[in-house]
Amino acid sequence: MTEKTKREAPVSYRPPEHLREEFRARVEKSGLSVSGFITASIFGSAVPRQSRRPPLEKQELARILAECIRLRGALEALPPEARDPALLEEAVRTLQEIRNAVMLAKGRSP
Repeated sequence: MTEKTKREAPVSYRPPEHLREEFRARVEKSGLSVSGFITASIFGSAVPRQSRRPPLEKQELARILAECIRLRGALEALPPEARDPALLEEAVRTLQEIRNAVMLAKGRSP
């Protein structure tokens, strides 16, 4: 029989109430796990590279952005006789607004 070794109790960190949102935002922005973020912050080591897989929210924003681009292409590909210039202009303007909102949500300039 093998001996079971007890694992050490984990070290926990509970940020003060008034700093919790900022802490969460910094962890999210770093792309690291909470443990990785705290380790890099405390020991000043080089931050490990970000995860190659973006968080689900960013994946969804990228999907919305791609869909906007696809829709704009489909609108511009309509045959001239099927186009209502006023409606087409309004649709393109709306897609541009959606694109700008997505870019801002991703932390980029529109």
